[in-house]
Amino acid sequence: MAQDTLLQLRREAHNKNRRRSKKIGKDLKRLEKTRRDRERYLFCLEKIQRSKIQRSETLKMPVGGRINFSNSQQPSLLFLFKTMTLTTSGSRSSWLIPAIGVVSVVALVQYYNHLSKKKKTMVVSTLTEKRGSDGMGLPESLSQETIDIIVATAGVVAPKAVDITCDFYTNVLKKHPGLLEFFNPAHNVPISLHQPKALAASVVAYASNITDLSPLFVPGGPVEAICHRHCALTVHPPSYVVVHDNLMIAIGNILGSAVTPKIAAAWSEAVLFLAKACIDMEESLYKMAEQRSGGWSGLIDFEVTEIKDVAEGIKSVSFKPPVGSRLEGQSFEFSPGQYLSLKIDPEGDGLTAPRHYTVTSKPGADFLQCTIKKVKGGKVSTYVHDKLKVGDIVQLTAPFGVFTVEPEEVESAVLISAGIGVTPMINFSESFGDKVKLTVHVDSTPEAYARRDLFAKSGNHIEKFTRIKGGKRPKCRELVSEMIDKVGTKHHFLICGPESWMNELQDELLKCGADKVMCEVFGSQLATGCPFMSSGSLLCNPVKRVEDVIRGGHDLAYSFE
Repeated sequence: MAQDTLLQLRREAHNKNRRRSKKIGKDLKRLEKTRRDRERYLFCLEKIQRSKIQRSETLKMPVGGRINFSNSQQPSLLFLFKTMTLTTSGSRSSWLIPAIGVVSVVALVQYYNHLSKKKKTMVVSTLTEKRGSDGMGLPESLSQETIDIIVATAGVVAPKAVDITCDFYTNVLKKHPGLLEFFNPAHNVPISLHQPKALAASVVAYASNITDLSPLFVPGGPVEAICHRHCALTVHPPSYVVVHDNLMIAIGNILGSAVTPKIAAAWSEAVLFLAKACIDMEESLYKMAEQRSGGWSGLIDFEVTEIKDVAEGIKSVSFKPPVGSRLEGQSFEFSPGQYLSLKIDPEGDGLTAPRHYTVTSKPGADFLQCTIKKVKGGKVSTYVHDKLKVGDIVQLTAPFGVFTVEPEEVESAVLISAGIGVTPMINFSESFGDKVKLTVHVDSTPEAYARRDLFAKSGNHIEKFTRIKGGKRPKCRELVSEMIDKVGTKHHFLICGPESWMNELQDELLKCGADKVMCEVFGSQLATGCPFMSSGSLLCNPVKRVEDVIRGGHDLAYSFE
């Protein structure tokens, strides 16, 4: 009875919004003045490169239409996201529902495709599977009936989401053991819930934003982060069909007879629609990676050219293309903060998943480097520290990742790290130069602090060591207070370290009025409660409250806080 009442209330709210949408005029400039849109514009502005674009007829783009860019101008993701918001916000009428997903994906995909317009004379790729979603029969949009069913059933699925994803991974890896090349067993069942929680968070975030997907497609947000990771792992389109089929089986296994044919059909369509969105974005990312200087797609051979100790239990490993490689002699372009994916086969079965390590060589260098901490029980990190040697051949995929800020986007920055979380700060520090107003690092001992010399010479530097005489773990509130006393709050704060520490640190910074905060999680950020980024009162965190939903079945209506 309660479920019927809840469903009725949701339908009434939906109808109320539909009636209200008919009263909204066609003047898009009026929407541009609304607080919500302006806040979203500012939010995107802080993540992406500011650039100009001729507006022409872009704001009048039809649903699913193309956005045309001048050859002489680079599009701004801010403007694309602004277009997407104007097209979708303030209305829930049925004809706009497909636009919410389609325009979001079209904007991001066309942005990355535009970045690859300058064709290189040679494209380097080892990808052999068919690329893109063409011919897969995936849905171009979601029907109104599907959206209504997802809205009505999301609250039932969410508390069981981790059970569903645990069942999914248990069975799919038995039926398709080749998929182990994409997953680190240490993060999956039966050893860990990290990967099941990440997929569960994705499912719940998607379902609970089904009427307005824009918070998930914000630049640097959840969907883009997932697609970057998939490209780093060389996930190919047919894998999405395998995921769909086995996820639907898992939903049936856990929810049983509650999954009627209509409910099953709706969830199936929704999963396939998201699959198409991801496949299309990933194809655009592959093209972008191929067109960068020294760029490529897929796994390609590199030779280990140098291994050096940079701190206690931490080594930097450098790689160059071997003689005769199509990448020989190239310089490598990437964005500061992105990561390499290193494929090593310690057991000779080809099933060891690539591991992701931040690039610590400079953009434009003729080699690539990552800095790796030896993790107790870690298969790949232990192999690197104990067995890898100069002259060995390994495989790498091109740099990917959304924890990036280009120097021209930053007026001033504060770099905050703990432990091996220092690695993204290396390139941020060197790229930003004098724009770095303060560096902060927490570690066990001075000997464990990688590249300490680089940060110490900046002059304005805070160090905290927990395992020295008189040392202790600093409280986040005290650490933030010390930072703000030194440099204030009007900066771009970049944080990398343990998940709970970053979450607490970001909360304290926002309470004190920090302008902009970004966090990087080594692993799946969707499996944690740590926000991707925040600005002022805006928090892009479709995870923290998802965790609440999974645990306690809280209200599913959320997006930006």
